[in-house]
Amino acid sequence: DHGLFGLIALITMSVLTCLVGMHEGPPMGDHECINALAARNALQSGDWLIPYVNDTPRISKMPLGIWLIGAASYRPGAPEGSPPVTPFSARLPSALAGIGTVLVVAWLGSMLYGRRAGLIGGFIAAGCVATIMYARNAQVDMVLTFFTTLAFACFWRGAMHENPSRGFMAAFYLAFAMAMMAKAPLPLA
Repeated sequence: DHGLFGLIALITMSVLTCLVGMHEGPPMGDHECINALAARNALQSGDWLIPYVNDTPRISKMPLGIWLIGAASYRPGAPEGSPPVTPFSARLPSALAGIGTVLVVAWLGSMLYGRRAGLIGGFIAAGCVATIMYARNAQVDMVLTFFTTLAFACFWRGAMHENPSRGFMAAFYLAFAMAMMAKAPLPLA
């Protein structure tokens, strides 16, 4: 089946562009380090509600990115003194969001214009320089892109599709809420 082969090729390309070789990337930038430090502090202190950088609460930014870095860095039974957040674990949520964005673009394109157009859109998204750059970055931008794109796709499937669905409308609201938790108020625009 050509559709299955195309989907496997799309997943392979998105993994190659978003995930493979990520541990060999450039050193983390200032904002990436701040997010990793806040996640490390949350892991060590157990205070997840309000992330801290040193002794300063980080309330100027939404916490979802820090929570995802903390979740990716959590290792039960890790030896005392081992670094709880590595550059790879700090960047992993963005890489997975990049792969998810590629798949959601393909799904939305398939709903709007057919399977072939969806796959082409997915391949374009996977090869896009912005996807490649932001999927390898420990900031929240790729996570925001994933949840915003997912909200669009779920809204289309739930309200505009020939078979409207309340379940997809509920998923739209959930994806929109997660986008707001990533970087409010940008998803409103």
